[in-house]
Amino acid sequence: MGGGAITNPGRYLVLIPPINGGTASTGTVFTENPGQLYKAWDGSITFDTMPSQFFTFRIEANYRYANVPYFSGSGGVTPPGGGNGAGGALGSPVDGFSPDLRNSETRITAAFLVKL
Repeated sequence: MGGGAITNPGRYLVLIPPINGGTASTGTVFTENPGQLYKAWDGSITFDTMPSQFFTFRIEANYRYANVPYFSGSGGVTPPGGGNGAGGALGSPVDGFSPDLRNSETRITAAFLVKL
């Protein structure tokens, strides 16, 4: 089991979501300005089993929450047809597209490790 939390008063520690290929230098609709609070927390639980010294099976469940929309929803963060340059990265509408950002995210991950 594990978890964590962050409180960041200017979002300067937060990675910018890659909306339409946007980066810290091109900008996105997610800004990092002084006074823009970002609070988030997460929790996870993991189960591993090792039937032999060469195989590991893992299943992990994660839940993450932020006070502002940050996580990619089912609509994604890239317009239909792919990235459309810096204009889209800055959040200008492309064929009515708006990034689907959510306040929370739940994931279940399964993995199989083979050691040779």
